[in-house]
Amino acid sequence: MDIYKNKVHLFMEMMRNLNLVLAFSLLLTPPAVGQGSAVFASLSLVDYGQRDLLEARRALMLGLVASTPEAESPPTFDDNAQIYLDLAELHLAQMLRPEAAGFLAAVDAAALAPHAQRRHRTLQLALDLMSEGEGLGQAVSRSVGWSQGQALRAAAFARMGANDEAARLLPQAVEALPTLSPAMAAEVLPDLLEAALAAEAWDLAEALAARFVDHTELRDAASYRFLLARASEMSGDLLAAFDGYAQAAQGRDAYAHRARLALARLGRQTDTLPLADAVALLKVARWAWSGDDIAREGATLLAGYALEQGDHQAALWAFALLLAEATTPEQADEVRGRAQAAIGRFYQAGAAGEIDLGAFLDGHANIMAGWRYDNGFVESAVVLPQTLMSAGMTGMAAREFKILRALAETSEDLGHPAADPALIASLRRDEARALLTGGQADAAVDVLLGQPDGPGSDGETERLLIQALSQAGRSDELAVLRVRALDMDLRRSRAVALYETGSWVAAHRALLELWETYPAQFSFSDATRLTLAAYEVGDTETVSRAAAAFPSLSDLPGWAEIAARLQDQEPVSEDLNSDSMRLSMENADRILDAVTRATDVKHSQ
Repeated sequence: MDIYKNKVHLFMEMMRNLNLVLAFSLLLTPPAVGQGSAVFASLSLVDYGQRDLLEARRALMLGLVASTPEAESPPTFDDNAQIYLDLAELHLAQMLRPEAAGFLAAVDAAALAPHAQRRHRTLQLALDLMSEGEGLGQAVSRSVGWSQGQALRAAAFARMGANDEAARLLPQAVEALPTLSPAMAAEVLPDLLEAALAAEAWDLAEALAARFVDHTELRDAASYRFLLARASEMSGDLLAAFDGYAQAAQGRDAYAHRARLALARLGRQTDTLPLADAVALLKVARWAWSGDDIAREGATLLAGYALEQGDHQAALWAFALLLAEATTPEQADEVRGRAQAAIGRFYQAGAAGEIDLGAFLDGHANIMAGWRYDNGFVESAVVLPQTLMSAGMTGMAAREFKILRALAETSEDLGHPAADPALIASLRRDEARALLTGGQADAAVDVLLGQPDGPGSDGETERLLIQALSQAGRSDELAVLRVRALDMDLRRSRAVALYETGSWVAAHRALLELWETYPAQFSFSDATRLTLAAYEVGDTETVSRAAAAFPSLSDLPGWAEIAARLQDQEPVSEDLNSDSMRLSMENADRILDAVTRATDVKHSQ
């Protein structure tokens, strides 16, 4: 028991002494230095960066080969890990980052000695600071206190768009540049110079620009020319800026693409580049770079300038790209709204004749390929078949009306609000009207009867159906057709259609129903048709009744002939020969024409 108490007392005394030592060390050591010495290792990047890559790599790889099991004294794990870390640092210093990352991944960091762990951690951090993507922010946070990596940290802030943080670190970054290998310095110099320009730190910018000439890969690079041109633009020397952007634009990297965008933007802002040339430049440049924020900036510029020029197709291409790469629903809605407005303006311009019909059709085909399922497309595109109808291209118009109707009918299946039934009915009528105009009456009938509930309850649809049945000669279907709306005009249209097809029995019945239903609206022309139809079927009572109700019938040419035949002959039989029928039709048409002319004269008076 006493031994146990002694051990506890000794342990407590040791902990008390340890706490005193830690507190004293914290008082003597600044926090940043303490963190750096405990967390980060000092890398020999300059030395590794100046070595011959092939020779240095070969020597290190031979060290790994020597660690095979056949060797008499195989190296320990720490020896192997040291070789892997050397290989990683060598490739990092030579800016072969994927290879460096592979060598680091081959090491079990948890099994390393503390000093090797710090080196592994520092190498991985350097790689992360020079990467792109979401992990960059975390890398910047983990690198706080790493004095050797200040240039990497400032460059990382610049790539993230955190210009204020990058500007704050610039003095330390310039001091830390000599601790990096030449290849690593060349990698971060453009980011640092851009951060200095954004902060308008001209002295630092000048110092950084002077370092570009020390690196062969930067002397004539697009990044150097672009940044110098940007500095000229910021200082107001637009001529030098144009020249610098033009030289940088000849490259193939991101800075070259930024230079092309800068040429278009600056040219439009200063009115020195015609709008058509700016659009042409951006249309060519869109294929040179893609997949990042710079490409999206180019698409945004192209969309705006193309719409201003009236190049709707180029604008819609840009909107499609921006929509595909939108990261939030709000961004997607904003882009989709602009695209819908552009589509509407295109079709309005086509309907107004501002676009040639051929170009109108080509543009419509392109829009159909990418936007036909978009909400609001059908409402905008309906003017195309209407334009085709006006041009006499009835077959194409009918086909386009049919396609648009199918899109409207499937709108709800595509996740959009259900299309307005009135829109679908209108498209169906327009399709039938185009078919009728083109002489395809049977096809028009099929369209109008193809609705789930028949021809529909609207009078215009039934009026078209009556006209289509009449033109198709389908008098039997016309005779049994029962119009749904109690509409005087619809009833009259059906009766006239039956009369004009020579369906005397059905026409006689329809005209009698019209007279009985609307006696006040039964006109002189209606009475004439009824009289002639009754004459054809031998209904003398109706002829006499019509003559009594409309005394002017006796003034018509041919009335004496009708009266004589009704007095002297029996009613016309059903087996009336074709010659008699033709004569009766000719008389009916002649008399009705006279009635119509007389009625028109009275109305004009």
